[in-house]
Amino acid sequence: MKEESYRCAYCDKKMPSGSEVFGLGVRLKEGMGYPSEVGRMTQVELPLKGKAFKCMVTADGSRAKMEGWDLVFVVCCEKCGDELKDILEAEDLFEEIM
Repeated sequence: MKEESYRCAYCDKKMPSGSEVFGLGVRLKEGMGYPSEVGRMTQVELPLKGKAFKCMVTADGSRAKMEGWDLVFVVCCEKCGDELKDILEAEDLFEEIM
């Protein structure tokens, strides 16, 4: 069986399947959304910084969606999570980031 690997949304480091990961949940501001990408991996491009970060768009009925999150960014460590959160907060595109 082929072993899957994922990449950190911030530093792009490979994270093997089964390794510890961290997540950032994001609630989009009213009127924003990614309806065609629900349940899929997509890139969020930040207009002011010109950067793109991969994330999951939460699916209806998923635990993340029921908790109010629209996007989930997967990162390899708390440091990457803190740095990504700082960048996302500076863009003023999101209602809440946790």
